Amino acid sequence: MKNIFSILFFVVFFTQSLLSKDVDSIALFKDSLPFNLSEHYFWKYNQYDSVVFNQPLYNDNHWKKKKTTLYFDDDGNLDFNGLTWFRFTIFVDSDLVNMPMAIELNHCGASEIYLDGKLIEKFGEINTSGNSVYYDPLHIPIVFNFYESGKHILAIRYANYNARLNLENYNESMAGFEIKIGKASSTIYTKHVNDIAIASIFMLLAGFFFSFSLIHFFMFILNRSIKSNLYFSLFMFFLAACFTLGLTSFTISNVEWQLKFSSYFNLFTIFFFTTLSGFTNELFSEKKKRFLFITALAMVAIYFQYNQHHLYENFMMFFVVIILLEAIYLVVKAIQQKIGGAWIIGTGILFFTLFILLALIFSFVSSGGVIVESSSMIGNIIILCVILTIVSIPLSMSIYLAWNFSTINKNLSLQLEQVKVLSQKNIEQEKEKQRILENKKEELETQVLERTAELRQEKKKSDDLLLNILPAEIAEELKEKGSAVARDYDKVTVMFTDFKDFTKISELLTPSELVKEIDLCFSAFDRIIQKRNIEKIKTIGDAYMCVGGLPIPSKTHAHDVVNAALEIRDFMEKHNQEKAIKGEPQFRIRIGIHTGAVVAGIVGVKKFAYDIWGDTVNIASRIESSGEPNKVNISGTTFELVKDKFKCQHRGKIEAKNKGEIDMYFVERA
Repeated sequence: MKNIFSILFFVVFFTQSLLSKDVDSIALFKDSLPFNLSEHYFWKYNQYDSVVFNQPLYNDNHWKKKKTTLYFDDDGNLDFNGLTWFRFTIFVDSDLVNMPMAIELNHCGASEIYLDGKLIEKFGEINTSGNSVYYDPLHIPIVFNFYESGKHILAIRYANYNARLNLENYNESMAGFEIKIGKASSTIYTKHVNDIAIASIFMLLAGFFFSFSLIHFFMFILNRSIKSNLYFSLFMFFLAACFTLGLTSFTISNVEWQLKFSSYFNLFTIFFFTTLSGFTNELFSEKKKRFLFITALAMVAIYFQYNQHHLYENFMMFFVVIILLEAIYLVVKAIQQKIGGAWIIGTGILFFTLFILLALIFSFVSSGGVIVESSSMIGNIIILCVILTIVSIPLSMSIYLAWNFSTINKNLSLQLEQVKVLSQKNIEQEKEKQRILENKKEELETQVLERTAELRQEKKKSDDLLLNILPAEIAEELKEKGSAVARDYDKVTVMFTDFKDFTKISELLTPSELVKEIDLCFSAFDRIIQKRNIEKIKTIGDAYMCVGGLPIPSKTHAHDVVNAALEIRDFMEKHNQEKAIKGEPQFRIRIGIHTGAVVAGIVGVKKFAYDIWGDTVNIASRIESSGEPNKVNISGTTFELVKDKFKCQHRGKIEAKNKGEIDMYFVERA
């Protein structure tokens, strides 16, 4: 009778547990394991702390009821002060007595697990001051036994003082824990197999995708014009990084690092989808504004993720859907336009997007509770979709590379045949050309020699013309570099000449006679200064300007210029005597010389001229205008350099326009 009553009790209780999930106890049978105690069941809940709370006879009827997961609500509110007790009643069937059982826990805090008042395991250290040590026990099942059938009390002391901080920093909304109970043998075996399988798959895929990333990165380095290799390399890198982070967080039990890796995973996911958009746009689109828009969305997603914005998850869903729809649109358009190889890569991208969409749909259906009874089937479908998603694009890219290699080889074979035909034709044409060239060789050589001579003559003319305009050194620099750098000269000697009463005399001559007379005088001046290695600068009307000591510096520049000035004076005296005999007008010359620093260079880019600048030029001009006809007037500076070689007459300090009083000397003779 007792056994029948016990069976009826369990049947009624189990039926009640199926009809209503809002209960704080369950009946366990051998065939009902494993059992999730946190998904649909409520536990007795108390935020006070006492050593008697783990005792099986403690009266907990006044405690509240809550699920162990303790999720924050939409407003971030949570009735949880960081330390709490949970109690749950389990009715055990006789088939489970002395059968090794296992409890699986998953939490971000610290816990102590009691069965019927006895501590069976603890994870981390609970410190009521808040300085607790947290530990994730997800991969460590707790093995225990029920030593008798009937009622048992499972009590858990749980602490998580960082719950709100985890929500703010890492968007971790679960403050509590998840708990499952099952047979020890199947639980440990499943855990062991799953852990090895997941770790192996993650390591294999991470290495596989890193290899793909490096290969395509080197392909981009070798040919930077194909930017799709760069985007695909980044795409593979971020995918590999996601698996590396997943593997790392899977193998460590440090809660803080797990949450950090989860945050990094979300960040790399944003980069992953962004580079996917860049890859598809680079392959199938000429408009880059679309990718700039996607990049802007990615920046917004990073901002939401960094600040743990409440819109982050919804925005990420929108961001992923936009990229997937864009990829489908670009691929379909490329296939319609019959772009080479588009259908291969496009197929992989289409499958990728479809699998992502299917995984999202089934996740939404499962989380919404639309198909609760088929949750295991949905989980398998999601896993299958994820696996197909992971391999679809790399596989399609590999097929594309094989197709591209085959196409290139085929095209090369055809081109090789064409090259052979063209080569034969070229050989015949070359033979014909050779015969023609042999016949024309002498004629061509003669023409080349004649043309070369003409070019040399033209070059000589242009060089002579350039040398007539510029100093030889400046001309060479201009020909070699295309420009000439202005240079400073510390000490040169500048000479100015002009004709006194030139305007009055010119009125007595016709224009052609005037030009002829000036040409005769200036040509004589040119010959005189050329003998002395003096550089002619320019003529302005009746004024003649030259300088000694540049562009090649000379120690005798002052003597050279004074000698040239005396020779010019003598030439003009002799020339005026001849003009007087003929009764023709005479030009009386004034000569001024000064020594000092100047800057010399080329001015302008059209009709350029070599010129000098500086106060020395102005003073030399004033010395000339302060002189007398048929006299060589020099400054005191020049006198100090030539006084040992020339006989000079000191004139005293003469007022020069805008320059004040200047010592001046007339040079009489050598």
